[in-house]
This record gives sequence, structure tokens and C-alpha cells, in this order.
Amino acid sequence: MTVVLLSGCSSVQKDSYNSDMNQESKTKAAKIALTDDTMTGLLLHIDIKKRELSIDISKWINRRKTKVNDVMHSKIISYNENTIFQDEQGLVVQPEDFKIGEKLGVLPTSGTASSASSSNKVPFIADKIIQLVMSKEEKLDRFLAKGDKFHTVVLYEEGTKPPYDEMDFDKYVPESFSGGISWVPYVEGLAVDYKEELGLEKLPMIMVFDQNGTLFQTDSIEQLKTWSDKTR
Repeated sequence: MTVVLLSGCSSVQKDSYNSDMNQESKTKAAKIALTDDTMTGLLLHIDIKKRELSIDISKWINRRKTKVNDVMHSKIISYNENTIFQDEQGLVVQPEDFKIGEKLGVLPTSGTASSASSSNKVPFIADKIIQLVMSKEEKLDRFLAKGDKFHTVVLYEEGTKPPYDEMDFDKYVPESFSGGISWVPYVEGLAVDYKEELGLEKLPMIMVFDQNGTLFQTDSIEQLKTWSDKTR
């Protein structure tokens, strides 16, 4: 059983940020050409007052590895009045507009590049932080199946009780465990709106994914069993 929590440790603290950044120079900033060595990750936390953010850089750390362990690597990034914030088109963005789950690219200050690959808690100052566009696959990465088995996801409203638990699946569709089952609370205000991405009008919903997308969705575990009996 896998429980994916999108709230709790991930948070945004928005206090007053008296930036004296030169907005004119940042508006004219050139579009950044990202390289494989540009640190990328998903926003976990941002504190405007401290001028710090934390990103999950697990995929970037593991980008050249053939065998990957299931450990999250995070990095604390500091920024100051000289840090440039922009999107992939070179347009100015503001740190207070970032949402949890946002994909960011980070270019460290000269002389700190060697520390950029570390997942320790020692922050480094970023020269540039780029708001990146996420692909459909990246947005649904938590849901898509790994390997050739199906991944089952129960998506429900945050703060409510999931409609079905592990015992229900063991009784009706035990074969679901072979590909993994995740209970995912739907949290409003994240960078990725799962209801919008998956075209859902209501929750809770049970969904089955392969490596490419949704194969089946229902609000009834009995219907899931019927579909599973015909498919698996």
C-alpha cells in the first residue's frame, strides 16, 4: 500500500517581501537555455520572509542512474535581491506566486555549483530561478504505473475519509496490490490540479493507470472488480 500525501510537510509561508530588485533589468533578462546540469525539482516549501525555498531534486539527482532507490532528495535554495526570477520565455515572475508542486530550474551563484548536487540542508544562493512548464507525464507522475503492471489510485477530498481502505481492496480486487494502490488526498491550490488534469467533476474516484494514462475510473469498487475481471 502506498499513501501519497500532498499536504502537511509541503507549505507556503507568505510574509511581506520588500524586494528592491531591479525589475527593469529582470524584464529584459534573456531566455534561459537549460542544460542537463541545471538543477531541477518540484517546490516543497517557500518562505518569502526568509527568502528560502526547498525543492525535491530526486529525479535530477537520479537522472543518469540506471538503478534508483526510493529515497527523496531535497535541497534548500536561498535567494536575494540579485536573484532573477523568470519563466522559460524570459518573462519576470514573482516568488510569492509560486505554488507547491511547481517545477523549477535553479542556476547557482558562481562558486557554489559544486554544492548544488548535494541533498544536504545547507542552502546556496541562486543566481536564477526559472519557472518551468510541466509535461502531462510530469504532472501525473505520482499516478502513472511503473513497469508493466497497473497502478490503482483512490483520489479523495482532503480532510475527508477515503471511501475504501486496504481491506476493501483485499476483498474485492486483491490483484490491484500487484501494481500498487495509492490513497491521494486532493488539495486545492497546488501547481497541478488533479481534478482538472484528469477531467474529474466529482470525488472520490478510483482510477487505474498504466504507464501512459488513465485506463479506467469509477466511484464504485464493485465496478472496479467487474472491469478488473474482464481486463486482467
